[in-house]
Amino acid sequence: MNAAEIRESKRNKCLGFRSGVPWKMAAAVVYYLACAAFLVLAMVTPPLVPADGWDTFLVKVSSLVLFLWMISPALLLSDTPLRDKLPFLKEHIRIRSLVGMMIVFVMFQYLFMAVEGLHSPAYREAFEAYLRTFYIGG
Repeated sequence: MNAAEIRESKRNKCLGFRSGVPWKMAAAVVYYLACAAFLVLAMVTPPLVPADGWDTFLVKVSSLVLFLWMISPALLLSDTPLRDKLPFLKEHIRIRSLVGMMIVFVMFQYLFMAVEGLHSPAYREAFEAYLRTFYIGG
């Protein structure tokens, strides 16, 4: 294999760019930009309620978990060596890939809830009051 063939074999492995269909590539660009924008905004935006250093750190970790969940289809369904090592995803069968992504979703949901459970009681109380005030109307 020469250098040009190696470059070509590595190209277009990302989700949305494999087939070369313009509308799929446009949708993928929007998706990737939205994920990147979420990560940047989540990292620079302060917590919604007053928080100490630990709670602020946990808000950022929660945001990172959400970003990883959002980008996981691109990471796990693209034609990469990572996909070839994961059960349910390595066989490239749609229903098995769907089941694999559902398992990933449940794992990220559990991870998110585990991180959120580490907040201090004062932060939880303040956040619940914030939700009641702005979303429940109480």
